[in-house]
Amino acid sequence: MNSLVFIANQKVMDKDCDMVYKNISDIYKSGEFKTYDNFVSLVAKCVWEIRDKDSRGKVWNEQIRPAMFEMKKTIDALVILAGKVSEYNAKMNPQCSKCKAAMRKYNYSVKEIERMRNDYADLKKEAEKPAEDKMNMLEFLNKNYPTAEDFLLSDVKKKYKETFGIVKTFDILKEEIEATKLFKVMNHRNIYHVKRL
Repeated sequence: MNSLVFIANQKVMDKDCDMVYKNISDIYKSGEFKTYDNFVSLVAKCVWEIRDKDSRGKVWNEQIRPAMFEMKKTIDALVILAGKVSEYNAKMNPQCSKCKAAMRKYNYSVKEIERMRNDYADLKKEAEKPAEDKMNMLEFLNKNYPTAEDFLLSDVKKKYKETFGIVKTFDILKEEIEATKLFKVMNHRNIYHVKRL
């Protein structure tokens, strides 16, 4: 959290260093952060349980946690935390290049968090779909790449989203593609390719 929130200020570092640590401590001790932390733990537990059941070939049909009231409570807590963070950041002087780099990292991290939230919502929708609405991965690949021997995993992700309105992570796509036993995902210079076996 502190790597996303607080900006180093070289001009007044000695004076503000204690204040930065106090602000971090206040954030971590706040009820809002505890609400957020509990929410993350609930989501992680839910995801772990789903993946555990799935790995054993069982259907997970328990109640999705966190529940709607917990999500709303967490959103309210995040709004309050964002206000505190803005207030703390406004007291700092982000004029040096290190501060600007930290701000760029913060903005990028916020965008990534938003992307992850959207991915989670898509995965939740996918998990709730009836089994008969799901096309198996082999059928999907044969339909979209009938003769291709080598194609990009990013293209598979894009076409899957266009077809089903669901965003799947590279890890999930790789797992499902390789489970067909007819395709292999390879990483060449940090670009993922799908190769027909």
